[in-house]
Amino acid sequence: MVFSALIVFWASTELSRMSSSAWAQLITAETGEFAEEELKSNPGAASSKLAVEQEKLSSPSVGQKFYEIAYELANSASVMDDAYLVQEKAQREIYNSQSEIEQAIIFLTATTNLDSKANYVLPILIRCLVNRQSHLDQDEKQDARAELVHQSLMDYVDKSTDLEVTRATVSYLLRRLNSREEREALLEELLKNLDRKNSAVGSELATLLGLLMAEKADTGAAQYYLMKAYNGNKYNKLAFAKLVELVPDQIEPAYLEHLRLVLGENALDMEAALAFAQYAERLQLYQTAADTYEYCTELFGYLYPYEVLPASLYLPWAISSYNTQRNQQQCLEIAKAIRQSGRFDLLLEAIAAKAAAKIGEPELASRILQIAEDKAQQLREAGGDKGEVESEIEDAQLAWFYCFVLPAADKALDWANKAYSSEPNSATAAALLAYSLVMNGQTEWAKPLIDSYERNQIADLTLAKIQQHQGQQDSMIESLTSAIARDPGSLVAEHAKEILAEHGQEYIPPIDPDIILAVLRNSFGEVIVPAFIRPEKMISVQLSLRGSKFSYGSEFDGTIAITNNSTEAVVISDEGLFKGNIRVDAAISGDIDKKIPNLVSVKIRPASPVKPGTTLFIPLHLLTAELKATLLTYPQASFDIEFTAYLDPVITDEGKLTNRLAGIKPAKMVVKHPGIELTSKYLQNQLNLLTKGRQGQKIKAAQLFVSLLAEQHAMANREPPYRFRSARWLPGMLKSALVHNLTDDDWVVKVQTMAAMLSLPLDYELTKAVAGNLNDTHWPVRMMAVSVLATSRDRNFDKVLDYTAEHDSNKLVRDMAIALGAIVPEAR
Repeated sequence: MVFSALIVFWASTELSRMSSSAWAQLITAETGEFAEEELKSNPGAASSKLAVEQEKLSSPSVGQKFYEIAYELANSASVMDDAYLVQEKAQREIYNSQSEIEQAIIFLTATTNLDSKANYVLPILIRCLVNRQSHLDQDEKQDARAELVHQSLMDYVDKSTDLEVTRATVSYLLRRLNSREEREALLEELLKNLDRKNSAVGSELATLLGLLMAEKADTGAAQYYLMKAYNGNKYNKLAFAKLVELVPDQIEPAYLEHLRLVLGENALDMEAALAFAQYAERLQLYQTAADTYEYCTELFGYLYPYEVLPASLYLPWAISSYNTQRNQQQCLEIAKAIRQSGRFDLLLEAIAAKAAAKIGEPELASRILQIAEDKAQQLREAGGDKGEVESEIEDAQLAWFYCFVLPAADKALDWANKAYSSEPNSATAAALLAYSLVMNGQTEWAKPLIDSYERNQIADLTLAKIQQHQGQQDSMIESLTSAIARDPGSLVAEHAKEILAEHGQEYIPPIDPDIILAVLRNSFGEVIVPAFIRPEKMISVQLSLRGSKFSYGSEFDGTIAITNNSTEAVVISDEGLFKGNIRVDAAISGDIDKKIPNLVSVKIRPASPVKPGTTLFIPLHLLTAELKATLLTYPQASFDIEFTAYLDPVITDEGKLTNRLAGIKPAKMVVKHPGIELTSKYLQNQLNLLTKGRQGQKIKAAQLFVSLLAEQHAMANREPPYRFRSARWLPGMLKSALVHNLTDDDWVVKVQTMAAMLSLPLDYELTKAVAGNLNDTHWPVRMMAVSVLATSRDRNFDKVLDYTAEHDSNKLVRDMAIALGAIVPEAR
């Protein structure tokens, strides 16, 4: 749609009035030749530059802009390790990627020079420095880079440090050292300075030192550092595992606490839950074990909703409950549930009967045993009922039943003989037969039988009974103690304890359960075992932005809020419930339809867990990559943007992207982005800002003109998909406005204007205007000019880069020219 004649006349006359002599200058040389001439045409420029640069420049806004450019460069470079690059990318792609990383490093360094408080650059600066391919550097440049990495690490570490960054940094610094002594010295220096800033970082450094000490067999020093590491971070599995390896006896009391921490780290880890339950049972903390086995059964139901509960879970749950002081009733409930599922388990029925007797219901106990005996006999005679799950009865089970549950010497011997005949190589069958022989007074046959096989709990009890018969009381007590220690909570051990008691003795565990229990309560409170909670109730996730409507030019970053709704700390780690991987996709709809997968992809590793009832806020830079390009290229378009955030994203079998924890739905948010209404009044106001506006207004107007000009290019020779206002004179006017900004007296305005032009195709007029800044006395202006011109350079621009790399008075500008392809001067 053509604008009114008034705005056409105003634009042409006003812009011609505002134009400086540089605007009207006619240059017929090629782009590169013009830039080269600019560099050489002002003989007094060098001294002017030096004079200005003796005064330290400061501009947080330019620093922020350089950071944004670096952020885009670093992400587009797909920063990764050298080996992957060499294997997966062509050599030219490697060069381009490394060039982008180099440019990012220079822009970030420039940010710190312009803003002394710009610590926000450190994570991405470290990432770029660490991933720079070192074999492309000269030795002295590698040393300088390592020194910068070292200093950046020292500045970066604080209470909010991300361990992913520190790990990569320390690994990089260690790789550069050639001897163990050098690595030890570095780690000691880092530990001394960083441990007080962040104990989790200190824990990792102490672990590395402990491992180095262990390599040279200095066990004392290794133990010291590894214990320091574990005390600094109780979730440090590597330190704990190495301590167990070096000094197992000394670390034993803390082992159960460690297993409980591992369970807390990932509530869905069945292996961790079972390990904690089994170790608690071994230490005779039966209430803790029973509670944990119950947790395991609920977890099993969550993980495998269509599978039956296996005996490996319900049997230890039952026997642990049986050995508690007040929870024997649970055994009856477990047995009832298994019966209702259509299964029969003789061992479980035995435990239930024993529990009924212990709670004072002998009639119920007798009834359970009678029914169990009849059922077992029926199933055995039938060879097992295939219609019932896990109901097949073996000879050894019946022999055990008649030995220890419903003692019957003749039946025990009969079934033990059958078990031994069918399994002559089984130590269990041999022990059962020996025990049944003792029950029948045939001790002379029992002793040779148990001596022929590896000793087990029943064999130890059998030997004790033989020794009792022979009057060897001391040996009997020793054998009984050995039998109990093998499995203190079993029914066999219970019988052994009864015999000990008859002789005035009591079994004393090698580790006092009360001491271990006190340690657990000190760490976890009175409720040691957490209740099982489904992940979607443990963690809630919200994606938020500061508002739901953003006009052109508005900055909008997002925040992921992860709230811990449970009573357990949420540890974000590779082994944790949440591994720290975050991905955000964007979908644009309205005047433009576009899907932008993987807009943002980050991995976080906070040094501290998320405490119960607290929220972790993770800032996300959403105005980036293709979304940023779209918003800046189509300023007159109106559309909605739907953001979808995933935690530990995975692809389902159906090909759908979702969270790894399926119960937690991806977080979504929709924002509106109305297009600008390009009227004559609006355009006139923006043009007025170029001459009368403040610094920030000039910069925003320049960004708008860049976007409008980019939109003109995008809509050329095509039917606009939305209401698009234009005129034949508009591109010329927009370019004239940009040229004016590039000659502004304020160096900040120049830099910001050129930064906005980085992705804009440059014609001759714009190229000439940018090249005019190659001799500016402010180094950020020259550096930005070199960067912009390099994006659309012709064959002659290489000469400009070479000249800049050799003669510019500022190191950052020289380094940028080299990063963009200049030949490294011999003198450097």
